[in-house]
Amino acid sequence: MESIRQWFQDWSDACEYAKECVPDFSFLSSLAPSEPYTALLSILGACWLLWALNERSIRRSAALQRHGPRDAASAGALDAALQQMREPAGKEEKLAA
Repeated sequence: MESIRQWFQDWSDACEYAKECVPDFSFLSSLAPSEPYTALLSILGACWLLWALNERSIRRSAALQRHGPRDAASAGALDAALQQMREPAGKEEKLAA
């Protein structure tokens, strides 16, 4: 455990010395003239992402409800076929085979 702590300490020291701890995002500062706008754009982006995920969830649940009964009927037919396959064969059927 001590060696892991030492490795992280060495990495931290090298990072501070090189001043490259965080990727260079200086090009983003030219896009937004000041800090409040950057924060507002970030909030807007997060809200849009949540909205898009919610809409996708609504579409998926609507599609499942629309196709649900047909799939349930198919599942019932498959269950019946599986049950028929699991039933043991009669003595006459075994001899015929």
